[in-house]
Amino acid sequence: MKSLVAFIYLPVAFVILIGCTPRDSLEKPDIESGSGFFYYKDKAIADGSAMRVFYFKPRNFNPDRPIVFLMHGADRHVTHLTGEDAELVENYNILLIQPEYSERLYPEIESYQYGNVRTKPKELWTYYVNDRIFHLVKTITGSRQKKYYLWGNSAGAQFVHRQLLVGAYKYISKAFASNAGVYTMPTHGINPYPFSLKGLSLTDEDLRRIFSLDFFILLGEDDVIQDAFFLMNDAAMRQGSNRLERGRTFYAIAEREAQRLAVDLKWKLITIPGCGHNPNDDMTRTIARLIFSEKN
Repeated sequence: MKSLVAFIYLPVAFVILIGCTPRDSLEKPDIESGSGFFYYKDKAIADGSAMRVFYFKPRNFNPDRPIVFLMHGADRHVTHLTGEDAELVENYNILLIQPEYSERLYPEIESYQYGNVRTKPKELWTYYVNDRIFHLVKTITGSRQKKYYLWGNSAGAQFVHRQLLVGAYKYISKAFASNAGVYTMPTHGINPYPFSLKGLSLTDEDLRRIFSLDFFILLGEDDVIQDAFFLMNDAAMRQGSNRLERGRTFYAIAEREAQRLAVDLKWKLITIPGCGHNPNDDMTRTIARLIFSEKN
């Protein structure tokens, strides 16, 4: 899983030339067996450009197999799946979708991790783009899946948990957020969004529905380093001094709010021994097991 781990987190320098998008790839996208990508236009992209959506489709994939969306990290870059990672996805026989939310098309942390919630009307929030890609993928492949699975690590985990919190979960079967650097706490706290729900028009009934989702917070027990990507402003530091602490704070507040609302919290907190910020094999296997299990 080394290259897959790199996709999820490690920063790289890359320039995306969207301007040379082939016309046919927009009008007639296709998903063939193996690695590939297609261009996708969405109303959330301001200048009418197209984003790249990478995929890996196993040879034996059929319309009844799961579709898994994998969200990249802060590097905003996706590469084709190859080697051991491709073999792993082949063996699981899942359709892996990797949308590329490039810095050019989704500028700054505001557009990706924070979803443009503070800057654009709801219909243009980034968190609904995955749903529209999912419906396009269903059309292309003939999939009979009604929902998709969603996993993100680091900045990708920030995207995942906020996609759920703002209400963009209609088509998500199970969601996995691992090693997020900072959270939107599921309460109307001191600091406004993106650090809590303060400023969002969410009611207690909305929270009840959110707490009923199949959502898994995965934390590496060794993810305790304050690296260059670790947000350290006052609002973030109130959540904890490292990513492990912040993830535990996020879950503890969810437990407290669920108790206040007298509802069962369906979320699960899972810590992975020996795992740092990058997902290890134990974390990957845990997520795979949860995707394929009927019971959580």
